[in-house]
Amino acid sequence: MAPQRARHVSDDPSTGSPAAGWEHRLETLEARMEHLERQLEGLQDALYRQARLEDENIGELRRRMEPEQMARDLDKDARRRGL
Repeated sequence: MAPQRARHVSDDPSTGSPAAGWEHRLETLEARMEHLERQLEGLQDALYRQARLEDENIGELRRRMEPEQMARDLDKDARRRGL
């Protein structure tokens, strides 16, 4: 993640009008919200990738448990063991 960057209206918001202080706070909050939105998007992307991987794994397990495939695998294993 990119480091959070806060935009500042002035070096010291306490000097000047009260509106400048509110503007500074608002800009800081906006920067924080942008940062949180980027983090949420990253989390959503990771969750999507994990769900896709699990779907693929479940699909493979289902395929391997089909009766025809299970019979082939058991037959292959028995031949390999010499049974």
